[in-house]
Amino acid sequence: MLAPVLLLTNIAFAGDQPASCEIAKLSILDLSSAGLAQVSNLGFIEIRCRVSARPFPDKPDEFRYGLKVVTTAYQISADGTRKEVPSVVNVSGGGFDRERESVNFYLDLPLERAERDLEARKYLDRLQKKAPGAISDSQSKQMLEHISRFVSQHRAGHFRVECRVLDGTRVVGVGVVELEVLFKGRFSDADGFLGYWQAPTSKAEP
Repeated sequence: MLAPVLLLTNIAFAGDQPASCEIAKLSILDLSSAGLAQVSNLGFIEIRCRVSARPFPDKPDEFRYGLKVVTTAYQISADGTRKEVPSVVNVSGGGFDRERESVNFYLDLPLERAERDLEARKYLDRLQKKAPGAISDSQSKQMLEHISRFVSQHRAGHFRVECRVLDGTRVVGVGVVELEVLFKGRFSDADGFLGYWQAPTSKAEP
């Protein structure tokens, strides 16, 4: 289920058609006093964007690819200053009828590289304390690189995210979502990812 037009601005940029974008209810923890959806910095941020349906292919052998999304995210400071920050989109599905099409995706607002590396280092330190001597120096370096790529922690703060819905390379709709990411903990303190690394480290090196 998706939240009704909460934190959403339906606008068009430079003649683009508007898209209707919503944050999934399961991603929302609460609403701020300003009505912004609040999500966890450790949780999934799922969004759905809807646009006017594309014409159906004229020929039976013509194939229409699913919609895609690209985002531009801005972090908004207390004084209203905007700063562009990295954002990553993972499309998870979509749907259509004769009037509307939709695309569902997960939004990632990743930490800066130095912050991700620090979280990875803290996480690996915890793992090494649980299994002293089980990880060699060469394994430690390799694991650190892998863990850094898998650090699933969003940056916290107030964000404005411009969502451009694409049909191939053509923009078919643009919408804006505003949300607040609340700090609820650190990736390095979580136990969920730990088991992924415990099995291989218990094996002796060849």
